Amino acid sequence: MAVGDSTVELLREIRDEIRNVRSEVQELRVDNNGRFDGVRGEIRACRNETAERFGMMEMAVLDLVEHQSFVVRYTRAIAERDAQLEPRLSALEDRVGRLESK
Repeated sequence: MAVGDSTVELLREIRDEIRNVRSEVQELRVDNNGRFDGVRGEIRACRNETAERFGMMEMAVLDLVEHQSFVVRYTRAIAERDAQLEPRLSALEDRVGRLESK
């Protein structure tokens, strides 16, 4: 019976060790789930921050487009004005030249 008792004792120790391992695995699962939740939260925060930054960049680019459009219109208006003034200026120079030669 001593051999049977030692076998039963050995099986009980194995059972207890398996229970301990199961308990440790469960604790690891709970710990890892908490960590994963933390990582998920950080990823969400990064996504939100990135979306906010892209929104700010979009606004800045749209502002630049608006300013560029203004500069183009202004430059075009100046060029057209200069083109209209050139013949009038030439005519005035001719008149002044004729008046000075008298």
